[in-house]
Amino acid sequence: MNVKTAILFFFVAITNVSYGQTNWELTKDKNGIKVYTATEGESKYKSIKVEAVLAGTLQKLVNILRDVGKNKEWVYSTKQSYPIRQISGNEILYYSETELPWPVSNRDIAVRMRFNLNPAKNTLKVVASGEPGAFPIQKGVVRLQFFSSTWDVKYVGNNKISISYYLKMDPSGNVPAPVTNMFITKGPYETFENLGKLLN
Repeated sequence: MNVKTAILFFFVAITNVSYGQTNWELTKDKNGIKVYTATEGESKYKSIKVEAVLAGTLQKLVNILRDVGKNKEWVYSTKQSYPIRQISGNEILYYSETELPWPVSNRDIAVRMRFNLNPAKNTLKVVASGEPGAFPIQKGVVRLQFFSSTWDVKYVGNNKISISYYLKMDPSGNVPAPVTNMFITKGPYETFENLGKLLN
């Protein structure tokens, strides 16, 4: 969940990003899940940040994120997702396709996802990035040219984890504003709502 801004949350991926200089706007606050958007730099697409405290453990979250073949069950609008190869014990490369409403073409990308679980500090960082050239172009599907996301997670006790998720991407091609807005406002919340159910 391992995550877009028109396409948001196909998958999940990562990058070290500083939030301090960004003016985040709260767009949804429900059931302990807060979704923010912001315009960063000269990008015409909004970045997404999600903050949530969910029932579960760090290891449960790692298991869910690593099981990319089941992303369709919880990551908003995922059509298909599957591993390409295991790079190392803490790093995988996987393919994901996001389904968009007609007449907009689906988007896809290969994502390299890296896990850093620190049991001593009760923290987890998952960093990933899109690799547009790592998988053959698929007919009728538009390849994303940029994708990055970050999970900063801490176990806070009483079977609870605090998550800060950041996503930035370029959906590539022409995506109508209504579709963009749907993925910005609806996608992040539903993804984390589904994730909470899996963790619990």
